[in-house]
Amino acid sequence: MSTSAAYRTSSSSASATQRHTKASQPPQLERIHLEVTNVCNFKCEFCPDAIMERKRGHMDFALLIKALDEISENNLAKVVAFHLMGEPLIYPPIFEAIQAAGDRAINLHLTTNGSTFHIRPEHIQRLVGSGIPKVTISLQTPDPDTFIIRGAPPNLKPEQYFDGITRYVQANLADESSHTRVHLKFLDTTPHPFLVPHKTMHVVEGKEQMQQQLREWCDRLLANTPNRPSSTEIEQKLAGHKPGRWQVMELTPKLALETFPLDSWGNVESETVKPASFGYCNGTTDQAGILYDGTVVPCCKDYDGKIPLGGSALM
Repeated sequence: MSTSAAYRTSSSSASATQRHTKASQPPQLERIHLEVTNVCNFKCEFCPDAIMERKRGHMDFALLIKALDEISENNLAKVVAFHLMGEPLIYPPIFEAIQAAGDRAINLHLTTNGSTFHIRPEHIQRLVGSGIPKVTISLQTPDPDTFIIRGAPPNLKPEQYFDGITRYVQANLADESSHTRVHLKFLDTTPHPFLVPHKTMHVVEGKEQMQQQLREWCDRLLANTPNRPSSTEIEQKLAGHKPGRWQVMELTPKLALETFPLDSWGNVESETVKPASFGYCNGTTDQAGILYDGTVVPCCKDYDGKIPLGGSALM
């Protein structure tokens, strides 16, 4: 059966009773990370992709539909994120997958490195018109000097990468029918007292450097945008930034800048596990992941499936 035929068959099976069941019970998890592929066209130095031992592949579309059906019918999570490892926009039926989630009224988020906005520019309008609730773009390295650590395809130059992201963001802002919220993510490598980095690197550090990058990207993204925030409003938002912390600065209802500190990927390359000073692990209590082969894992940090919670009932 073709991908589209499998989708139509499964989509037509959703019933009013199932939708009522979904609405009548609270979600069991905050988030489920659904890995549509673990194949990526970047080899970022801050990501464990290079040491991942799992076989590379794409999720079978029929398995994806089963997962979306089960998540929807049982109201398993507030958010489903096409995110774990891999670049979701190189998953061949990605736009059919987005449509399938939308048809099931799933609050879908997608995390992308943004590379296909230049490599496959038709993705810009397709994503703008997809109706997806939220897109997070892992810009991470905001200038040509730091872009070198991304391990991007040789035919993708820094300015082409930045221009593709800019064109997508501006197209989404300009389309009044689109309600997609876009978050642009910056990697903050400011030393943090409670985080042990995956490895030592220097991208953007300290308040002054981060504010300068955020300011430059505000100017770039909001150029020629109607109803853009005033310079005073932008400066007020930037003034509240604190280095080394996860923070979100909303510029418009459809655009936010997000900073995120470099962390350890769960002590991935440490010989010993460093115990936390406080807090708890929210794996399986607030979140879970489904790898592309259907294996369920506790959270998005388990990139290699080291803690399988069993063969998925979806398989």
